[in-house]
Amino acid sequence: MVIEKKRPKSGAMDIDFNGTYSNGGGGGAGGHSSSYALPVQPAKFGLWLFISAIIMLFSALTSAYIVRHSAGNWLRFEMPEIFWFNTFVLLLSSLTIQLSYFQLRRDKVASFKVLFAISTFLGLLFLAGQVMGWNQLREMGIYVSTNPSSSFFYLLTGAHAVHLAGGVISLIYVFVKSLLGYYSSRNKLGVELCITYWHFLDILWLYLFVFIKVTT
Repeated sequence: MVIEKKRPKSGAMDIDFNGTYSNGGGGGAGGHSSSYALPVQPAKFGLWLFISAIIMLFSALTSAYIVRHSAGNWLRFEMPEIFWFNTFVLLLSSLTIQLSYFQLRRDKVASFKVLFAISTFLGLLFLAGQVMGWNQLREMGIYVSTNPSSSFFYLLTGAHAVHLAGGVISLIYVFVKSLLGYYSSRNKLGVELCITYWHFLDILWLYLFVFIKVTT
């Protein structure tokens, strides 16, 4: 007589893409299904992936800067004073945009719009100030091709300006949607994404500003 041994059912959980999981027994007495929530919203996760890529980019650029600086033939020059002013403007924009978020959380939408508009204007003012700073450098005879130090200066500040210009476009987009009554204390994801990215750009500029100031 041959006795057939039955293989025990697996207790491993099978997770699908619809936010449910099963322990292998179906919906009857042998198993159960339930829903789960992702720990991070996909939009926020995507933003942090993008920020991580930017961090790696500027880490590579500043590493190349350090290597070239140590090789010699490095022209030292003073940054025009307007770059100090631009730094203050960007710091102020981070303050106003954070205050706008506090107002939105309290459903003070009118105050939110005013502070958010001020932040957007300050972002544009920063970009205009950067252009003026580059023009002042050219008036001093310092161009992109003058020396490796000037090449890296234009590269680092220009790359940051490109990313910040993208941030300004996002601010304008969110502001227009706020005028249409889209945001409230219960619907503020777009605002949160903009503010996170803007604070990151602020921190990135402070890092670049101190880094360049110390090494040029």
